[in-house]
Amino acid sequence: MQRLVSRLVIFALLISIARPLMAAEEGLAGWWKFDDIRVERRELEMERGETFLPKEVFGFVKNSINNVESDLNGKFFKQVKGVSGGAVLLDGNTSFIEVNDDDVPRVSGDFSVEAWIALGAYPNNVCPIVDNQRDPAEGYFNGYFFGLDALGRLILRIATDGRDEEVVGTKTIPLYRWTQIACTYSSENGMKIYVNGTLVGLKKPNHEFTPSQEWVNILIGKSRAKQRPYGTIRPYGTKPFDMFYDGLIDELKIYDTELSAKAVKKSYSAIKTNTAPDLPERKMPTGPLKIGVFAAINTNLRYYEAYDALWHVDKGCDVVVRFDEYPCEFVFWKGANYQAHLVTEKGYWFNNGFNEGWNEHGSCEPMSDKQARHALVKVLESNDARIVVQWRYALVDNWYQFAFFDPATDRGDWTNETYYIYPDMVAVREDVLLSNAPRAEHEWQESMVVPGPGQAPADLLEYAALTLGNDKGEFHTYSWEHKTPPHLPPLPKNPNIQLVNMKSKYKPFSILRPQDDPSIDVYSGEIRRNISVFPWWNHWPVAQKPTDGRWAMFADRPSHSSLSHWFWEAYDMTDRSMTKLMLTGMTDKAAEELLPLARSWYNPPKIKKSANLKAHYDQAQRAYILSVENESNNIEFNIVASKESPVINPAFVIRDWGKNNLSLKINGKEISPGKDFRYGCINNLDSSDLVVWIRYESTKPVEITFAPRKK
Repeated sequence: MQRLVSRLVIFALLISIARPLMAAEEGLAGWWKFDDIRVERRELEMERGETFLPKEVFGFVKNSINNVESDLNGKFFKQVKGVSGGAVLLDGNTSFIEVNDDDVPRVSGDFSVEAWIALGAYPNNVCPIVDNQRDPAEGYFNGYFFGLDALGRLILRIATDGRDEEVVGTKTIPLYRWTQIACTYSSENGMKIYVNGTLVGLKKPNHEFTPSQEWVNILIGKSRAKQRPYGTIRPYGTKPFDMFYDGLIDELKIYDTELSAKAVKKSYSAIKTNTAPDLPERKMPTGPLKIGVFAAINTNLRYYEAYDALWHVDKGCDVVVRFDEYPCEFVFWKGANYQAHLVTEKGYWFNNGFNEGWNEHGSCEPMSDKQARHALVKVLESNDARIVVQWRYALVDNWYQFAFFDPATDRGDWTNETYYIYPDMVAVREDVLLSNAPRAEHEWQESMVVPGPGQAPADLLEYAALTLGNDKGEFHTYSWEHKTPPHLPPLPKNPNIQLVNMKSKYKPFSILRPQDDPSIDVYSGEIRRNISVFPWWNHWPVAQKPTDGRWAMFADRPSHSSLSHWFWEAYDMTDRSMTKLMLTGMTDKAAEELLPLARSWYNPPKIKKSANLKAHYDQAQRAYILSVENESNNIEFNIVASKESPVINPAFVIRDWGKNNLSLKINGKEISPGKDFRYGCINNLDSSDLVVWIRYESTKPVEITFAPRKK
């Protein structure tokens, strides 16, 4: 008897729980469970000369109320684990669902929409979860819109008597977390928005809802009209574009009735979950960031699956330079236009910018080449002694129009940046602008950090972010903590050394030659200290849409921040080119300790040599170039080092040495090949040179002897 009573109690309890859920299903007009997404691959029939856009992969989602399938469009979409069965992953760039014609769930008056979502990033502007509203720009007002704005807030918009009424939720939807969202409308209770069963938005419209016309489709995850991003800084350099939803959607329901607050809460409680959504991690791609082999590796760096699907690339499209004594890397990645990035042991990204020109659309620079159409990277050398990587790019705007375009030649500005990278993480940046007007105004450098998703500039930078120094040994550090430093930093006079104080052991630096008359400014514009004490934008890297400047509001996407600009004179010039040099790299030393390295480069010690030896120092390579005029087994010379012209890890290129092995003596002491003495062969079309790198420091004269190594 007791067992029977217990069963009756349990049965009654189940009935009491089920009643509100059953009531909630009343009026259900559309229900997309996303448990059975269908993908069909069709063999394309296309004849030569036809010009339509070919398509071979077709996706479909089913409305469980009538079992009718609708189109799932885009470059990438996927069924993943949801809160109940499956969920649909939309890529934020191309994918969306379109429900057409008679398949559209019609609402005639009161209505509700409910779904579970997990966001990968916030949309660039207003983007629908469900849009059944004709574009108001056409002069018509009918239908409803339920979606998100760029601040992660829910928006419910309905058409009424010749106008739109809108209510915005007060809560920002979190990223990477399952969240129940719902909206309701009734003529009696007005417009309401719920998040996880809690009311976050309420408005009583002045007139009753006007339903959509019968032919208006439903868009899920894609805007009906193109928009510029929220936070656009330069509209003249930014194209309007479609907004796409980035993340997961599950259990999407449309009701032709108003759900009560109790029903919304019950629906949330029935599925409530703390399980992490099936969204892949988004982390700026690098190599392993461990001590490895000193080498340049051609590879294909992966970001996350939906983003990688956009790129028509194959193996070997990116380059990573690794070091055998430092857990840092130089990374040349397509998602950042192959720009040379110095990546610290913590995975913090820094770059020295690029060349930039301008036209009526704004900036002409690699940042504007969103698809890297005009950018490539190649390894010119990779041996034990040094690595040489060249980054080539065009100066184009967001319309892919060139800076200083010459219709006579059908060409505009290009740049070749060649990096001579040595085992001590020091590199020369040889920047060659190839232009119809190289003396015209261009920008050559910008000190940028690149936070990844989940990072803001202050996560990477100390407040005292910049230390400047000069050849006299005078240094000064500038802080952003309480105010932005002056645009033209007064101290020290005539700076030519910069250390960026990142929150990592190894920090990026840049050094210029005093003979090139360098000067510097602090990036003091476009700062919103209530958001970030440092400038902060997210129109680059990774972003695919044509945008010439957009504020970052959240750390939901890769972004960038700028600290300073260097200005300096040319190292070399022709009628169609200008070359500038910079020494750059990463160090764990204090800024003051960079002065000897700087002097060893821009004021290198002279060589006292024998009559049969030709020698000169090439600052573009950070190397002495040696050639012997007649046959000799040995190369002997003295480097006349001093405090003003020290020897710091010198490099040598021995012309026509062939592929012979090499022995080294320093001040008569033989040095065995290893991490302190490295060499490698450079094969040319008609000869072979030898490049040598030595770990050695001195402010006194040094005697060097090279000779063939006996086997």
